[in-house]
Amino acid sequence: MSIRIPRPRRTAAAIAVALAATLAAASGAAAALSQSAPVAPSEPPSTAGGVTGTITVTGEGTVTVSPDTAVLSVGVEAQATTGAAAMDQLDQRSSALTDALTGAGIAADDLQTTGLNLYSTYGDDGTTVTGYVAALQVNATIRDVDAIGATIDAAQKAVGEGLTLSGVTFSFADPESVLGDARADAVADAGTKAQQLAAAAGLTLGSVVAIVEGSATPPSTFMPAMADAAASRGPSISSGNLDLTATVAVTYATR
Repeated sequence: MSIRIPRPRRTAAAIAVALAATLAAASGAAAALSQSAPVAPSEPPSTAGGVTGTITVTGEGTVTVSPDTAVLSVGVEAQATTGAAAMDQLDQRSSALTDALTGAGIAADDLQTTGLNLYSTYGDDGTTVTGYVAALQVNATIRDVDAIGATIDAAQKAVGEGLTLSGVTFSFADPESVLGDARADAVADAGTKAQQLAAAAGLTLGSVVAIVEGSATPPSTFMPAMADAAASRGPSISSGNLDLTATVAVTYATR
């Protein structure tokens, strides 16, 4: 016959006391561990591939072209004793100017009115109105730069003394067709500068990280034209050359 000896039951209070003792012991051990084994500061992570920094430089490349487009700033004026009369004369002269320009081979879409004015003229006392002047200004795009002189001559014949000239602007119609060479030269220029800077700083130049192209300035050349230039037949006008420039900012890795 076996005899079962009952185990003493642990009360809730006893369990709580035991648990508190266990937690206290664990806390003390952790504190002792932290005092005896301080954690060393972590090392900064190494950069992949040995890259230690970057160099950013700007490069510039230029190509020279001959202008193939010109914008002639031309206009007409009319003076009369009344504003209405001045505007009527202006209307006649502006129609004559338009006919002359289109007759010289300029397309109607290449004519743009840029200014229309009517103002009073005064006597010696500065207050008495003596008349009115009406003026109109037109930009004519000429796609054959060799025809500029003949175009001015045709306008002079049609309008007479009321013709006004403000200037000629030359440009290149399709810069993208030649800017590729300028961009290539700009990148090469940036590479040369980066090599020089890296050598001066005792660094080794790495690969290109980024390239940003700068905004290109539209190529144009302005030539003022005197009002009496139209008095001669077909004034000689030289278009010269245009420099088209590309700029880039290039960032290189260094080590």
